[in-house]
Amino acid sequence: MKAVTLAAATLAALSTPVLAGGPTIVEPDPMPEATAAPVDVHDWSWFYAGLGYGRASGTLDYNVPGFAYDLNSGTTRSLFAGYLMQRGNFVFGGELAYSRGNDIYAEGFPAENVGTMIDLKGKAGFARDRAMFYGVLGLSKAVYEFNDSTGDSFDTTGVGYGLGVDVAVTQRVNLGIEYMARKPKGDFGGADDADLDVNSLSLRVGLSF
Repeated sequence: MKAVTLAAATLAALSTPVLAGGPTIVEPDPMPEATAAPVDVHDWSWFYAGLGYGRASGTLDYNVPGFAYDLNSGTTRSLFAGYLMQRGNFVFGGELAYSRGNDIYAEGFPAENVGTMIDLKGKAGFARDRAMFYGVLGLSKAVYEFNDSTGDSFDTTGVGYGLGVDVAVTQRVNLGIEYMARKPKGDFGGADDADLDVNSLSLRVGLSF
């Protein structure tokens, strides 16, 4: 009888749950990680056109000793149009720009002026978010006007290059700034060879369509 009682007590003890070390702590479920907002990617492909306004200066060198002049700092107004293509972050294309100078003359000769400037540019750069950084290289033509009684002028042609950045304000409107260096050469009346360097910094507003 004692043996039966002892066995029953042992079985009861074994069937009782053992709570060692206090109550079990249940870890809370981890908080879900915040999902990053998608990056607003702008597509720079397609046609564009716009207006520009800037400041310009430079030098006029007739390649004759004593006949080199600094150009007075004047203003430029421009029209431009082009086409861009985009492959990943790489952007490339071409642009044609027409500019008109004002008060850009050889120091001491205020009646003269750098008039029409035409730039045919190859354009390449990279896009990041809503900004595009680019360089240009191409052909530049500039006309130096004497604006005296003869109405004479001379044409110069040469290389043009520069750097710029555009920012997409909306899907169609872009704001930018561009530095352009022009190194054209020419002659006046077949006599005096001349180097006309015109450097400009312009603010630009463009419309994509």
